[in-house]
Amino acid sequence: MADQLPILNGEQLRQLARIIYFQEVEAIKNIIFTSEPKLAKYLRDSKAAYDTVVGILDAGGALEGKFKDDGTRAPIARDIFSYIVYAANMALQTVQNYTLRMNYVDKISKHATEIINALEELDPTNLTNVRRMADEAVQYRNAMLEFTRKHQSIASRNFSKWLKETGAKYQVKLGLDGQFENLEDAEKILVYNEIINASGRGNVIVNSLSTFAGYAGIAVILFTAGMMVWDIFSSEHILQTATHDAIVTVASVGGASLGEVVGAALSTQLIGEEASALFVLASGIIGSIVGAFILGAFAGFLIDLIFRSGGSALLSTDGLHCYVSPMPDGMVLALQILHNAN
Repeated sequence: MADQLPILNGEQLRQLARIIYFQEVEAIKNIIFTSEPKLAKYLRDSKAAYDTVVGILDAGGALEGKFKDDGTRAPIARDIFSYIVYAANMALQTVQNYTLRMNYVDKISKHATEIINALEELDPTNLTNVRRMADEAVQYRNAMLEFTRKHQSIASRNFSKWLKETGAKYQVKLGLDGQFENLEDAEKILVYNEIINASGRGNVIVNSLSTFAGYAGIAVILFTAGMMVWDIFSSEHILQTATHDAIVTVASVGGASLGEVVGAALSTQLIGEEASALFVLASGIIGSIVGAFILGAFAGFLIDLIFRSGGSALLSTDGLHCYVSPMPDGMVLALQILHNAN
């Protein structure tokens, strides 16, 4: 796999989103649901994830066009659209599980709406606010660009072996006291950035977070940083085919409770870090278990809980039903789109 995500432009991203959606529909139709309404619900959710990506690309492009002749707001609009493009690349290429991607693109959409509205309401004669908004747009653009550049790195693979024992020191290094889960979200991002930097990928937050205004933007960056830290941690803990076969079997007809799927995985003689419900759960939702993803409406909520707590939160699987299925690989499809364009 390439060390850096291929960066698609807006039109290529629309093509990628469409291909992913069509392949998701086929994968969902191959799942054995207990009722037609449940099948319809999963199909609607996949379409919603697709529509959200297209919607934010349309909104960003429209914003850039609207202010193209405005000397003050044009550069800000370009930076906002660039941020949206980089974020869409991250969502489509690094989050294969659409039940999790729905959560991510919803965060991006809320933030995009917030900053687009702010630019449209900006008084171009108020130089203080213009400068503040310009700085904020540049910072989000640069942060997301760095995430795309640092998504894969061979240097980070060995780091994951000692992340568990040394992770807390990065919080201490920043002078942040208390439990990680009790930190402000902006502080959690700084801790995650220290871990990413130490892994060999370098800084992704290239400036301070002082201009990061609003909950919506913080939520996007925290989720993106959490995904990267999980990739670093999990890279040395690879689940095997036996675990894949176990979860596919238990959920093969009508799905299964999330507890049953996790239990089936744990029964396959896992050892070390792999032999924990949290690791199995997060692996199945985020990165798959040898190509098999755990699908469920709970995906975004549980992963948010893990990222916000640093993995210390108690997770309950009570009453949660899931399905297991392969999902299309957005990064592979993106590389094909770029290859066909050249």
